Parts: sequence; structure tokens; C-alpha cells
Amino acid sequence: MTGSASENPFRPLFQLIDAIVEQYLAFFIQPFLKVHEQIYSELNRVLRAALDNNKDTIPAWFTANFITYVRTVLVIPCLVLLSWGQMVLPSIIVVAVDFGDFLDGVVARYWVDVRAEASAKVTTDSKDSDDDSFEVVSSRSSRRISSWQVSHQNKSYGGFIDAVCDKAFVVPCWIFLLSRVPGTGMAFVQYVVLFCLILAETASGSIRFRAYYSSGGVPAPTVKGLDFSSSAVKADHVGKAKQTFEMVGTALFILPFFFKYIGLVLLMFAVPLAYESVRRKVNSRVIYVDGTVKNFDHKTIKFWTQAKGMGSKLVVGIQGTTTQNSDMVLNACSSSRVDEVMAEAPSKIDLYFLDKNKIDYIVLYTGQTGLEMDDDVLNANRCLGIGEDGSARPVKAKGSHKE
Repeated sequence: MTGSASENPFRPLFQLIDAIVEQYLAFFIQPFLKVHEQIYSELNRVLRAALDNNKDTIPAWFTANFITYVRTVLVIPCLVLLSWGQMVLPSIIVVAVDFGDFLDGVVARYWVDVRAEASAKVTTDSKDSDDDSFEVVSSRSSRRISSWQVSHQNKSYGGFIDAVCDKAFVVPCWIFLLSRVPGTGMAFVQYVVLFCLILAETASGSIRFRAYYSSGGVPAPTVKGLDFSSSAVKADHVGKAKQTFEMVGTALFILPFFFKYIGLVLLMFAVPLAYESVRRKVNSRVIYVDGTVKNFDHKTIKFWTQAKGMGSKLVVGIQGTTTQNSDMVLNACSSSRVDEVMAEAPSKIDLYFLDKNKIDYIVLYTGQTGLEMDDDVLNANRCLGIGEDGSARPVKAKGSHKE
């Protein structure tokens, strides 16, 4: 979906920046990631073997979150040492924090396997998404059941706090390092690089906070057969490269002499990656679902929440006249997952309708009826169906589509 330049006068500039960053990712970052993956795979193998060989001596409190908290607290001694004019020790702390970021991932996977082994359950199941059945089983006694949102936040807390704590450590360090720029060579470049990284990582952290606390409680489906991003590098790979350049660059930037300028170069390499990371988080994607349902129940809410998780904006269409379906319209308006309600929506969707209303994708659920898809919509891969396995796939053209 594209907008006119008159709607956003800066769009051509950002499109140019996006194109330059994409070339940077394809021709520089992608080859770097191959070497990066080999090194970290071997390191992962060594650390995991060490954990497995010492399983009986590892305390229960040695968790991924514990490591995350410890490496975040290290920002205090790091800043104190920097204020005393120290260089080597703060640099070592930064490297240790970067290593801790990798270690907590290894430890998290270790405890998942340990718990699975202890409960004699297989950790991998037939679903490719972490979608839950949300079944209520009778136990013949009173008990409390966590809400969808609380359950989802508990499951995703580790990944959320890991990403936020990375920024809570490195951003204060960069802010302090701004005070060391005056009187050094290439001062203007240093200011620009540090300011760009501070702004990008602060924005990224704010977006993560908002996403975590506004979560609808149902994980977004895994999309198969369609890549929302046209980039040559996946989002998690962008994050890995960015983390390496930022942390190693910061560790060297703290040191004197030529080490400082090697670190500056690495931090410069991280700037496009930080920009790309934020861009992917704020990328606009409008999702449309048909909300003409007689029973407004938890299944409908779950479907809308899944659809909203696939984009940045959810539009719910209600067929029929407003007089006939006023309750359906009001029900949709009452949902926190819904951004806009389209009253008197069409029963057949074509490309003209999607483009006119600036809708990127329409999402269906298994067994949905009462809505037709034009073949052009299906051939353009702009209709996705969420299956019973919790994954979303493009709906293929089979004449006029009715599910």
C-alpha cells in the first residue's frame, strides 16, 4: 500500500533511505551474518555442553531473567568507573554484558528442556505458533484462571525484558560518552553517531513497552508462504548484527588511541541497523476482517486479536444496513482490538475495495462463510487464512472463494 507524496512530503526521502539501507543489508550485513552465525553456533554448543554436564550443580535461581537483571545492574559500576576516568574496566564490563546477552538465551533454552524432561512432555507439538486452546477443564473445585493477557505477558516477559534491558544498559553509556567528545578528532561524526543510536534505541524501547502492555493476550499467527518484509535479511538477524556492532563498538569506543576510532566505525555500522529495526516495528499494515457474526463471543475476540497482531491497524467490516446490524457495529466498536469499523461493508471483496480503503490484507478464519473474494485479491496474495494450527497462509484462488 502506498500513499501520495502530498500526504507525506518526507515519504520520498524515507524511501531513498530505505533503499540504501536495504542495499547495505544485502551486500554487507548478510555476508557478515554467515560468519557471525558460525561463531555463535560453536559458542552455543560449548556453553550448552557445559550446562548439561553440570546439571546437578546448577541452582534453580540461575535463570535467563537472573542473568538479564545482573547485566543490567552492571550499568551502575560501568558509569561510575567512566566518571572516574577509567577505560579498560568499563570496556571489559561492556563485553561481559554482551556475552551475558548471549548466555541468557542459552540458559533459557536449557531450562525449557529441563522442565520438559522433568514433566515427561515433548516440548514441540503440532502447532507452529504458541497459540493456546484456552480450554476450561473442570476440576470440581473453585480456582482462579489467568486472563489471556496475563498469560501471554507471563510467557513473553523474558523476551521483552531481555530487549529492554539491553537498551537500559547501553543508552546511559552513550549519553555519558557524549561528554568525552569535545576536544577529540571527528567530533561532529561522533556526536551524530551517538545521537542517532540514542534516539533509535530509545524509540525502539518505547515501542516494545507499548506493544507488551497493550498486548491483546493472543499471540499473532505465524505467517507461512508469505514474507511481509521484502528485505533480504530477517528481523532477528538484523537485531543480532546490531547488538554485536553496538556492544563491541561501545567497548572499543571507550578505549583511547586508535581503538576509539575502530569503535566509532563499528557504531557507524550499527546506525543503519538501528534505523531498520525501528522502521520494521512502526511499519504500517492495515488488516481487514469481516465482523458480520451473530454470536459475539470469545472465539470472535480471539480471531480479531490474532488479526490485529498481524498488522498495525484492524478494520472490521459489518455487512448489511446499519439499522439491521446496529448491535454488531456497536460490539465491534466496543472491542479494544478494533481501530475502525466499516458499516454496510460489501459481501464481496475486490482489489478496488482494498486499494480505495488503503487495506493491505484481508484475514479469514477456518470455516468462515458469507464473504466472497475476487480472484484478483487471491492471486495478489492479499487474503490470508488462519488455520486450526494457528498459522496464517495465503488463500489460493479457486474460482469465487467462499469458505
